[in-house]
Amino acid sequence: MRNENLTKLTLAGMFAALAFCCFSYLRIEIPMGLGLTGKIYIGHAFIILSALVLGAKYGALSGAIGLTLADVLAGYTTSAPPTFVAKFLLGWSVAFLAHRAMRLADAAPEQRNRVIVAAAVGGSIVNVLTEPLIRFGFKYFVLGYAYQVAYVSAVNCAVSMAVSAIPSVMVAVLLYKVLQTGVLRNHQLG
Repeated sequence: MRNENLTKLTLAGMFAALAFCCFSYLRIEIPMGLGLTGKIYIGHAFIILSALVLGAKYGALSGAIGLTLADVLAGYTTSAPPTFVAKFLLGWSVAFLAHRAMRLADAAPEQRNRVIVAAAVGGSIVNVLTEPLIRFGFKYFVLGYAYQVAYVSAVNCAVSMAVSAIPSVMVAVLLYKVLQTGVLRNHQLG
């Protein structure tokens, strides 16, 4: 039990660091108008992967912590609270879909790929729908931004999350298959 928790904690830290690095160093910023930029990155891949491998507790927290730290250290301090909530929901929804709703551990080998893809896509859809709402609410109600500014920012977020979701899901599924042949098999994770 102690070794399993240590392995999960180590992997959670690694996934948080990878999500952090993807946002901090591998993001593409695209001007979206009104002084806003859309950020496209594959950091979500490591949140999805973490949730698939580690489940809701470690998976959701690792992604939330990794990308929240990335926001703070990149100078997006006011984005950090909504990032934490949104990325936690992303990780939690992937873990819920994979492990509770579709029973990844009990799935037949030929069905595992479908479960992994469905959970990754489903969690990404949850993120595309909830993150703009969370950001709108935070900017409008907490920070006091004008309605139009908060709205445009939410639309910008929805577009960025939708575009980022595509490569993130592909990378997460590919990396899960790679991990499945080594780490996951040796430690009975995922």
